[in-house]
Amino acid sequence: MSSNDGSRRIQSADRVCDIFEQLRSDGDSTVSELASSVDLSPGTTHTYLATLESRGLIRKREGKYRLGLELLPYGEHVRHQNALYKAATEEIHRLAHDSGACAHLMTEYQNQLLVLQEVYGEKAIGTTFHSQKLEQPQKSFHCTAAGKSILAHLPDDRRQEVVQEHGLKEFSSTTITDEPVLIEELETIEERGFALNDQEHMQGIRAVGAPIQYDDERIIGAISLSGSASNWSGDRFRRDLPEEVMRVANAIEVNLHSAGHSAARG
Repeated sequence: MSSNDGSRRIQSADRVCDIFEQLRSDGDSTVSELASSVDLSPGTTHTYLATLESRGLIRKREGKYRLGLELLPYGEHVRHQNALYKAATEEIHRLAHDSGACAHLMTEYQNQLLVLQEVYGEKAIGTTFHSQKLEQPQKSFHCTAAGKSILAHLPDDRRQEVVQEHGLKEFSSTTITDEPVLIEELETIEERGFALNDQEHMQGIRAVGAPIQYDDERIIGAISLSGSASNWSGDRFRRDLPEEVMRVANAIEVNLHSAGHSAARG
Protein backbone atom coordinates (compact mmCIF):
# COMPACT_ATOMS: atom_id res chain seq x y z
CA MET A 1 0.00 0.00 0.00
CA SER A 2 2.74 2.48 0.87
CA SER A 3 3.81 4.60 -2.06
CA ASN A 4 7.40 5.41 -2.89
CA ASP A 5 7.89 8.72 -4.68
CA GLY A 6 11.62 9.00 -3.99
CA SER A 7 11.27 11.57 -1.21
CA ARG A 8 12.29 10.95 2.40
CA ARG A 9 9.58 9.11 4.33
CA ILE A 10 9.03 7.87 7.86
CA GLN A 11 8.14 4.23 7.46
CA SER A 12 6.23 3.94 10.73
CA ALA A 13 3.99 6.86 9.72
CA ASP A 14 3.39 5.14 6.38
CA ARG A 15 2.40 1.97 8.23
CA VAL A 16 -0.09 3.83 10.40
CA CYS A 17 -1.68 5.33 7.28
CA ASP A 18 -1.85 1.85 5.73
CA ILE A 19 -3.61 0.53 8.83
CA PHE A 20 -6.12 3.39 8.82
CA GLU A 21 -6.81 2.91 5.12
CA GLN A 22 -7.32 -0.83 5.49
CA LEU A 23 -9.66 -0.46 8.46
CA ARG A 24 -11.68 2.15 6.61
CA SER A 25 -12.00 -0.25 3.68
CA ASP A 26 -12.75 -3.41 5.68
CA GLY A 27 -14.79 -1.93 8.52
CA ASP A 28 -13.09 -4.15 11.07
CA SER A 29 -10.30 -6.74 11.08
CA THR A 30 -8.50 -9.20 13.32
CA VAL A 31 -4.79 -8.79 13.94
CA SER A 32 -3.92 -11.59 11.52
CA GLU A 33 -6.21 -10.23 8.77
CA LEU A 34 -4.75 -6.76 9.12
CA ALA A 35 -1.16 -8.06 9.27
CA SER A 36 -1.66 -9.86 5.98
CA SER A 37 -3.20 -6.79 4.33
CA VAL A 38 -0.48 -4.34 5.38
CA ASP A 39 2.40 -6.79 5.00
CA LEU A 40 3.56 -6.81 8.64
CA SER A 41 4.07 -9.58 11.15
CA PRO A 42 1.17 -10.17 13.56
CA GLY A 43 3.37 -9.12 16.48
CA THR A 44 4.35 -5.81 14.88
CA THR A 45 0.78 -5.19 13.78
CA HIS A 46 -0.46 -5.76 17.33
CA THR A 47 2.07 -3.23 18.65
CA TYR A 48 0.81 -0.60 16.21
CA LEU A 49 -2.80 -1.37 17.11
CA ALA A 50 -2.16 -1.23 20.85
CA THR A 51 -0.49 2.17 20.50
CA LEU A 52 -3.28 3.57 18.36
CA GLU A 53 -5.91 2.11 20.69
CA SER A 54 -4.31 3.85 23.67
CA ARG A 55 -4.82 7.16 21.87
CA GLY A 56 -8.46 6.41 21.00
CA LEU A 57 -7.74 6.30 17.28
CA ILE A 58 -8.60 2.60 17.06
CA ARG A 59 -10.94 0.52 19.22
CA LYS A 60 -11.17 -3.20 19.82
CA ARG A 61 -14.35 -5.21 20.18
CA GLU A 62 -14.74 -8.98 20.26
CA GLY A 63 -11.26 -9.58 18.90
CA LYS A 64 -11.59 -7.18 15.98
CA TYR A 65 -10.26 -3.67 15.46
CA ARG A 66 -11.96 -0.70 13.86
CA LEU A 67 -11.38 3.04 13.57
CA GLY A 68 -11.97 4.91 16.82
CA LEU A 69 -14.17 7.84 17.76
CA GLU A 70 -11.16 10.06 18.43
CA LEU A 71 -10.82 10.44 14.65
CA LEU A 72 -14.18 12.23 14.37
CA PRO A 73 -12.96 15.66 15.54
CA TYR A 74 -10.12 15.55 13.01
CA GLY A 75 -12.51 14.94 10.13
CA GLU A 76 -14.91 17.65 11.27
CA HIS A 77 -12.05 20.10 11.69
CA VAL A 78 -10.85 19.50 8.13
CA ARG A 79 -14.40 19.81 6.78
CA HIS A 80 -15.16 23.08 8.57
CA GLN A 81 -11.83 24.62 7.51
CA ASN A 82 -12.54 23.89 3.84
CA ALA A 83 -13.42 27.07 1.93
CA LEU A 84 -15.80 25.30 -0.46
CA TYR A 85 -17.71 23.72 2.43
CA LYS A 86 -18.09 27.08 4.16
CA ALA A 87 -19.21 28.83 0.99
CA ALA A 88 -21.76 26.13 0.12
CA THR A 89 -23.33 25.09 3.43
CA GLU A 90 -26.33 27.43 3.43
CA GLU A 91 -26.94 26.98 -0.28
CA ILE A 92 -26.84 23.17 -0.07
CA HIS A 93 -29.31 23.13 2.83
CA ARG A 94 -31.62 25.50 0.98
CA LEU A 95 -31.46 23.40 -2.20
CA ALA A 96 -32.32 20.19 -0.33
CA HIS A 97 -35.15 21.90 1.58
CA ASP A 98 -36.71 23.57 -1.46
CA SER A 99 -36.51 20.47 -3.68
CA GLY A 100 -37.23 17.86 -1.02
CA ALA A 101 -34.44 15.79 -2.59
CA CYS A 102 -30.86 14.87 -1.66
CA ALA A 103 -28.25 17.57 -2.29
CA HIS A 104 -24.55 16.72 -2.50
CA LEU A 105 -21.39 18.82 -2.36
CA MET A 106 -18.38 17.06 -3.87
CA THR A 107 -14.74 17.83 -4.52
CA GLU A 108 -11.92 16.01 -6.30
CA TYR A 109 -8.73 14.99 -4.51
CA GLN A 110 -5.99 12.80 -5.97
CA ASN A 111 -8.29 11.45 -8.71
CA GLN A 112 -11.04 10.55 -6.27
CA LEU A 113 -14.39 12.11 -5.36
CA LEU A 114 -14.89 13.22 -1.77
CA VAL A 115 -18.28 14.07 -0.28
CA LEU A 116 -17.95 17.33 1.65
CA GLN A 117 -21.63 17.56 2.52
CA GLU A 118 -24.87 15.72 1.94
CA VAL A 119 -28.29 17.06 2.97
CA TYR A 120 -31.59 15.18 2.73
CA GLY A 121 -34.86 16.87 1.88
CA GLU A 122 -38.22 15.57 3.04
CA LYS A 123 -38.76 13.41 -0.07
CA ALA A 124 -35.17 12.20 -0.50
CA ILE A 125 -34.75 8.62 -1.69
CA GLY A 126 -31.78 6.26 -1.73
CA THR A 127 -30.54 7.52 1.63
CA THR A 128 -28.78 4.25 2.47
CA PHE A 129 -27.06 4.23 -0.91
CA HIS A 130 -25.93 7.84 -0.47
CA SER A 131 -24.80 7.33 3.13
CA GLN A 132 -22.50 4.48 2.13
CA LYS A 133 -20.67 6.83 -0.25
CA LEU A 134 -19.72 9.05 2.68
CA GLU A 135 -17.52 6.37 4.22
CA GLN A 136 -14.73 6.42 1.65
CA PRO A 137 -13.57 8.26 -1.48
CA GLN A 138 -15.51 7.51 -4.65
CA LYS A 139 -14.09 6.57 -8.04
CA SER A 140 -17.23 6.75 -10.17
CA PHE A 141 -16.75 10.01 -12.02
CA HIS A 142 -18.23 8.67 -15.25
CA CYS A 143 -21.68 7.76 -13.95
CA THR A 144 -22.50 10.46 -11.38
CA ALA A 145 -23.76 13.97 -12.04
CA ALA A 146 -21.19 15.64 -9.77
CA GLY A 147 -18.40 13.41 -11.04
CA LYS A 148 -19.13 14.18 -14.69
CA SER A 149 -19.42 17.89 -13.88
CA ILE A 150 -15.91 17.83 -12.45
CA LEU A 151 -14.47 15.52 -15.11
CA ALA A 152 -15.78 17.77 -17.89
CA HIS A 153 -13.80 20.72 -16.54
CA LEU A 154 -10.51 19.02 -15.75
CA PRO A 155 -7.57 19.56 -18.14
CA ASP A 156 -7.40 16.87 -20.83
CA ASP A 157 -4.39 15.15 -19.27
CA ARG A 158 -6.02 14.98 -15.84
CA ARG A 159 -9.27 13.72 -17.34
CA GLN A 160 -7.42 10.96 -19.17
CA GLU A 161 -5.52 10.08 -16.00
CA VAL A 162 -8.75 9.65 -14.02
CA VAL A 163 -10.37 7.48 -16.70
CA GLN A 164 -7.29 5.29 -17.05
CA GLU A 165 -6.92 4.87 -13.30
CA HIS A 166 -10.53 3.94 -12.53
CA GLY A 167 -11.88 2.63 -15.82
CA LEU A 168 -15.52 2.86 -16.86
CA LYS A 169 -17.22 0.27 -14.69
CA GLU A 170 -20.78 -0.66 -15.63
CA PHE A 171 -23.32 -0.14 -12.82
CA SER A 172 -26.54 -0.24 -14.85
CA SER A 173 -27.80 -0.57 -18.41
CA THR A 174 -27.41 3.19 -18.92
CA THR A 175 -23.84 3.53 -17.59
CA ILE A 176 -21.46 4.95 -20.19
CA THR A 177 -18.68 2.38 -20.64
CA ASP A 178 -17.27 3.58 -23.97
CA GLU A 179 -14.60 6.28 -23.66
CA PRO A 180 -15.36 8.15 -26.93
CA VAL A 181 -19.04 8.34 -25.91
CA LEU A 182 -18.03 9.67 -22.49
CA ILE A 183 -15.71 12.30 -23.99
CA GLU A 184 -18.51 13.48 -26.28
CA GLU A 185 -20.87 13.83 -23.32
CA LEU A 186 -18.25 15.68 -21.27
CA GLU A 187 -17.85 18.18 -24.10
CA THR A 188 -21.62 18.72 -24.05
CA ILE A 189 -21.57 19.16 -20.27
CA GLU A 190 -18.80 21.75 -20.47
CA GLU A 191 -20.74 23.69 -23.11
CA ARG A 192 -24.17 23.69 -21.45
CA GLY A 193 -23.01 23.95 -17.82
CA PHE A 194 -24.67 20.92 -16.22
CA ALA A 195 -24.52 17.13 -16.13
CA LEU A 196 -27.24 14.49 -15.96
CA ASN A 197 -27.15 11.06 -14.39
CA ASP A 198 -30.00 9.06 -15.88
CA GLN A 199 -29.98 6.01 -13.58
CA GLU A 200 -26.35 5.43 -14.54
CA HIS A 201 -25.09 4.65 -11.04
CA MET A 202 -28.22 3.25 -9.42
CA GLN A 203 -31.43 2.08 -11.08
CA GLY A 204 -34.35 4.30 -10.06
CA ILE A 205 -32.24 7.36 -9.19
CA ARG A 206 -31.68 10.35 -11.44
CA ALA A 207 -29.42 13.29 -10.65
CA VAL A 208 -28.46 16.70 -11.94
CA GLY A 209 -25.03 18.24 -11.30
CA ALA A 210 -23.19 21.50 -11.94
CA PRO A 211 -19.53 22.47 -11.56
CA ILE A 212 -18.20 24.98 -9.05
CA GLN A 213 -15.31 27.01 -10.41
CA TYR A 214 -13.06 29.65 -8.91
CA ASP A 215 -11.19 32.64 -10.24
CA ASP A 216 -9.64 31.54 -13.55
CA GLU A 217 -12.38 28.94 -13.99
CA ARG A 218 -10.38 26.36 -12.08
CA ILE A 219 -12.70 23.50 -11.10
CA ILE A 220 -12.82 23.03 -7.33
CA GLY A 221 -15.95 20.94 -6.89
CA ALA A 222 -19.54 20.32 -7.92
CA ILE A 223 -23.03 20.09 -6.51
CA SER A 224 -25.70 17.60 -7.48
CA LEU A 225 -29.31 16.84 -6.67
CA SER A 226 -30.65 13.27 -6.63
CA GLY A 227 -34.25 12.13 -6.85
CA SER A 228 -36.67 9.49 -8.02
CA ALA A 229 -36.50 8.54 -11.69
CA SER A 230 -40.26 8.05 -11.69
CA ASN A 231 -40.84 11.65 -10.60
CA TRP A 232 -38.00 13.32 -12.47
CA SER A 233 -38.58 13.18 -16.21
CA GLY A 234 -39.13 15.37 -19.26
CA ASP A 235 -38.60 19.11 -18.84
CA ARG A 236 -38.38 18.82 -15.07
CA PHE A 237 -35.30 16.59 -15.33
CA ARG A 238 -33.69 18.15 -18.38
CA ARG A 239 -34.50 21.85 -17.94
CA ASP A 240 -36.09 22.97 -14.64
CA LEU A 241 -33.84 21.11 -12.21
CA PRO A 242 -30.64 21.91 -14.15
CA GLU A 243 -31.53 25.61 -14.05
CA GLU A 244 -32.00 25.44 -10.28
CA VAL A 245 -28.80 23.49 -9.67
CA MET A 246 -26.76 25.86 -11.85
CA ARG A 247 -28.24 28.82 -9.99
CA VAL A 248 -27.08 27.36 -6.69
CA ALA A 249 -23.63 26.58 -8.11
CA ASN A 250 -23.35 30.21 -9.23
CA ALA A 251 -24.37 31.40 -5.75
CA ILE A 252 -21.63 29.27 -4.20
CA GLU A 253 -19.09 30.73 -6.62
CA VAL A 254 -20.18 34.24 -5.57
CA ASN A 255 -19.72 33.25 -1.92
CA LEU A 256 -16.23 31.95 -2.68
CA HIS A 257 -15.22 35.19 -4.37
CA SER A 258 -16.69 37.21 -1.52
CA ALA A 259 -14.57 35.23 0.92
CA GLY A 260 -11.41 36.27 -0.94
CA HIS A 261 -8.44 34.50 -2.46
CA SER A 262 -7.99 32.20 0.54
CA ALA A 263 -10.76 30.14 -1.04
CA ALA A 264 -8.37 29.07 -3.77
CA ARG A 265 -6.31 27.22 -1.19
CA GLY A 266 -9.30 25.29 0.23
